Amino acid sequence: MELPGTTCELLAMLSFTAVPRRNLLSYTYNSMGAFRYGDHIAKIRTVPTDASLASLTHQIVDVRADNEAFRRTLVTEAVERHHSCELQVQLNTDLARMPVDNTSVKWPEDLSPWVTVARVNLPRQDIGGNGYLAAADATSITPWRSREEHRPMSEIQRVRQEVYRRPSIEWHRISGQERREPVGSAELLG
Repeated sequence: MELPGTTCELLAMLSFTAVPRRNLLSYTYNSMGAFRYGDHIAKIRTVPTDASLASLTHQIVDVRADNEAFRRTLVTEAVERHHSCELQVQLNTDLARMPVDNTSVKWPEDLSPWVTVARVNLPRQDIGGNGYLAAADATSITPWRSREEHRPMSEIQRVRQEVYRRPSIEWHRISGQERREPVGSAELLG
């Protein structure tokens, strides 16, 4: 018997409840859609370095025992040691097989392998203070805060722009904070 599509999607989502939650520093993070990469089109990801993965002391995060387990684990790891990841790009080399407007299609690595373009070093630091939470609350996260040559591309990315903007407006209204863009990275990162 074949299940309806919505049932399959629900079962797929429920299957994630059985997956152990890992340290946030152990994941590879992929862009949902494509971005401009100068004169090219690319997808972007960050991959933790092998040394960084090996140094993690808190591999599994117990979210049932602590509703702030991810935050506490991240704060503890950041205080204990530095971490690093590789910033990688995958250039679009075939618009037919690597569609920009369909994010459900995985771009084949045999057409364009991931290439490391930078190493991001996160120095050892204390990010546990209330000032960091206040700064995070006051910041709107958006992939649209970028240079023109690295702007998100595609219809789904344009939709995401509004999806990111609306909750930000509401969050700032509820929390009584002024909503404004940072002038530069120094202001954003302190």
